[in-house]
Amino acid sequence: MSEGKSRGVEVHHIDVVAPSERHGRARDLFAVWCSANLSIGQFVFGALAVIVGNNLLWAVVALVIGNVVGGAFMALHSAQGSRLGVPQLIQSRGQFGYYGALLPVILAALLYGGFFVVTAIIGGQALTAAVPAAEPEIATILVSLVSIGLALIGYRVIHLAARLAVWPLSVSVLIVAVASIRHGGLDWSLGGFSWGPFLTAIGLVATFLLTYAPYVSDYSRYLPEDTPARSTFGWTFLGATTGYFAAGLVGAFLAVQFKDLDSMAAVRAVLGDGPLTFVVLIVGAAAIGGNNALNLYGGMLNLITAVSSAVKVKASVTFRVVMLLPTFLIGLAVAMWASDNFVTNLSNFLSFLMLGFVPWGAVNLIDYYLVRHGDYDVNAFFEPRGPYYEDAATWTWKGIAWKAILSYVVGVLASIPLVGNTWYTGPLSEALGGADLSWIPGTVVTGAVYLLLMGRRSARRPQHVLDRV
Repeated sequence: MSEGKSRGVEVHHIDVVAPSERHGRARDLFAVWCSANLSIGQFVFGALAVIVGNNLLWAVVALVIGNVVGGAFMALHSAQGSRLGVPQLIQSRGQFGYYGALLPVILAALLYGGFFVVTAIIGGQALTAAVPAAEPEIATILVSLVSIGLALIGYRVIHLAARLAVWPLSVSVLIVAVASIRHGGLDWSLGGFSWGPFLTAIGLVATFLLTYAPYVSDYSRYLPEDTPARSTFGWTFLGATTGYFAAGLVGAFLAVQFKDLDSMAAVRAVLGDGPLTFVVLIVGAAAIGGNNALNLYGGMLNLITAVSSAVKVKASVTFRVVMLLPTFLIGLAVAMWASDNFVTNLSNFLSFLMLGFVPWGAVNLIDYYLVRHGDYDVNAFFEPRGPYYEDAATWTWKGIAWKAILSYVVGVLASIPLVGNTWYTGPLSEALGGADLSWIPGTVVTGAVYLLLMGRRSARRPQHVLDRV
């Protein structure tokens, strides 16, 4: 049984998707990424742009810039899925080596677990706001059960749920937008600008979309291999930025109007009590649960990638279930007590994700687009003693590609002085008013070092070895 032919639970995990099982169109990605970001659950990320110290106007400007930057980098990763037919972190073996790719795998475990916790808490808040009598812990569990159900069935049902959700989510966000505008108190004055909060907001907004990079191509890998990269990029970018900006804009509206309330409580405050409020919040809670399925699904693929580095794994439904449970159970347990100081902890979490993942993304994109031009031996991603185990050109020894590792480490070290959050503020960040600009050297320095070490290779005929591994 295969995902391409079955209506049931997806069987594929990290193995290559054969050409005969490819299906869909690039425009299908619009619904996936629009639905993932267009919900009341994403209000909190727009609210952050205000909470860090911006007035409404400059928060919205930061949302626009952060959306474009983060969405562009995210969409560049998406284009790799249809070309190679494997999950993103398996493809990282092409840059970091067969065992060196465990570095982004470890980082991704923190990302998936952390975002599962964050999203579960927001989902619980939405359900509790809809049904005030509900216990927050029970609400969080109920929303999380939606997530694991979708993640278990897999790729096809995630795409289907996303298509079905676009219009209900659009209407619910629009209702809250209209209500918040009618509520008043939206000051669009130019005054109160400060570089520190403004640049921090750009970084936080961009980072949220950047954190999709380790798994964005997981949702394009079933597309036909001749799908134009331009189409994959365009539909991913448009879907993510449209949904994220719309939700972020309303979140910023609510943050300036209800400074002492979380985003879900602010939705109830602006809509009042009544059936409309209940429906909007229930739709939002269901959407948040669906969005969290992406974290469980990605967490499953990530754990399988780690396990496959030590032993040969075989695709099966049972194995998928076992690999889903750690992120679900640990994340749910953490979510039960992690809601205190939620916004502050979320901001800090995004800051450290920026520090860890932006340099990885720089290496991945430079290697794919400028060094190898998409030319990888796909089957070798699964060979412990193949070309990604020993290669003098990339300083790969015993499965670790030291040119990539060195570039990554230099990028992280260059970024640390510009980290700015309540856990740690670097000296350059402090001089800039606390702005977190670590994503700039994380991108520029890492990319420059890697390109200098690797050099630009001439494009060769792409290797499409897509038979079943």
